[in-house]
Amino acid sequence: MLLETIDVEKRFGGLVAVNKVSLQVKEGEIVGIIGPNGAGKTTFLNCIAGFYAPDSGKVLYQGKDITGFAQEKLCHLGISRTFQNVRGFPKMTALENVMVGCVFGAEKPQGAKERARELLDFAQFPLPEDTIVENLNTIQLKRLELARSLATNCKLLLLDEVAAGLTPAELPDFIELVRRIRDSGVTIICIEHLMRFITGICDRVAVLEFGTKIAEGVPQEVLSNEDVISAYLGKTDVH
Repeated sequence: MLLETIDVEKRFGGLVAVNKVSLQVKEGEIVGIIGPNGAGKTTFLNCIAGFYAPDSGKVLYQGKDITGFAQEKLCHLGISRTFQNVRGFPKMTALENVMVGCVFGAEKPQGAKERARELLDFAQFPLPEDTIVENLNTIQLKRLELARSLATNCKLLLLDEVAAGLTPAELPDFIELVRRIRDSGVTIICIEHLMRFITGICDRVAVLEFGTKIAEGVPQEVLSNEDVISAYLGKTDVH
C-alpha cells in the first residue's frame, strides 16, 4: 500500500472538518475524492500533504508513519501537490519555475535546466520556455503547475481541483496528460468537482459529506449510490 490514512480527524474549534476518514491508495492508482463544498476534501488533502497535522489518526506512506511531517520533508519523501489557485513565481520564466521544483526536490541539483525542459515538453507546455509566468492563461498555468510538481521526482501527486477553469474543449487533452503522469509511475489522489474528469480518469472514488466518508468504490458505482446522489449530485446527469 503506497498511502493509507487511518481514522484521520481534524477539528477547528468545535467544527469537525474531517471525521475519522480512512483511505487506502495502491501504487499506480488514480483515486478521486468528491463531495459538496465544505465537505472537508481539501482539509483531508492538507492532512496528507503536511499543511495540517491531524488531531487524531495516522497517515502512513510506504508503511511509514508520516503523520504531522512538515511539507518539505514530505516533498523529499516523494509527495507533491498542486493547488486549486495555481501558485507560481509570476516574475520568473516558465523554465525557471520548473527548475525550482527540480532543485528543491533533488538531493543534487545538477542537470536541473535539462530536466525542467523535459518536463515542460512532457506537460505539453505550448509557449517558449522564457515566457514570463504572469502572462499565462489558465490552461498554460495548469500545465506548468503539473510540470513543476513532477520536477520534485514525486511518487504520489495530490491534485486539488486541477481541472477547475478549463473549457470543455481543453479537458480531453488535460485528462490524457494526467493519465500519462500515472503511466509514468506516479500515483495520484485528486479532489475534483468536475464529474467528467472523475469518471474519465479515476480508478476509485471516495465521497465525503460533512467530513465523513459516506461511500467508496469505482466511479459509476459510487455515482449511482443513493446517499451520494442525495448528498452531492442531486439529479445531475454525470454521463
